[in-house]
Amino acid sequence: MTALIVLGVILGTTLIIVLLIIAMRNGIVRGKNAVERAWANVITQERYKVKVIPKLTKALSEYKEFEQDLQTKITELRTAMGKLSDKVVDVSALRKTEGLIQGLMSGVNVAVEAYPDLKTSDLYRSWMRELSEAESNVAAAIRIFNQNVESFNNSLEVFPSNMVNEWFNKETAVDTFTDTEAEAGLEYKPNFG
Repeated sequence: MTALIVLGVILGTTLIIVLLIIAMRNGIVRGKNAVERAWANVITQERYKVKVIPKLTKALSEYKEFEQDLQTKITELRTAMGKLSDKVVDVSALRKTEGLIQGLMSGVNVAVEAYPDLKTSDLYRSWMRELSEAESNVAAAIRIFNQNVESFNNSLEVFPSNMVNEWFNKETAVDTFTDTEAEAGLEYKPNFG
């Protein structure tokens, strides 16, 4: 009877140890998968930012070109109107002014149809907001990645999961993302030995 109790205790203890080892091994696997998923999210956000910047820059450039062209036409129109005099009848000057007005109005009408909001400053603010949001999304994805890396690395270094990793998984620690340019601007540096 005593032998059966001892055998039961040994088998129960062994089962508990095996289950703990399995749980730790699976935790390491889940941690690695979380790191990989978080990194994929960083890349996704970065790709979005890289794709959106040229499109936004092109749109801003088109608006800017239109507004520059519009300003040039308005300046030409003002100059032509300045040459008109109520004392001298100059039909050719009036014809030139009317031609400039017609060209300006048709250009504005076409542009309004293509670009309902012609205010570059609004477009620029929108573009900056979009870019800022993309940057924030990349930064958030990097923070999540670094948190997952920390959790994964802890599972590789903390006892007893470090032993489970050494026996079964054989994973290596992952480096966190660091920004050396941002670090250069900080006076404080942790003195980890």
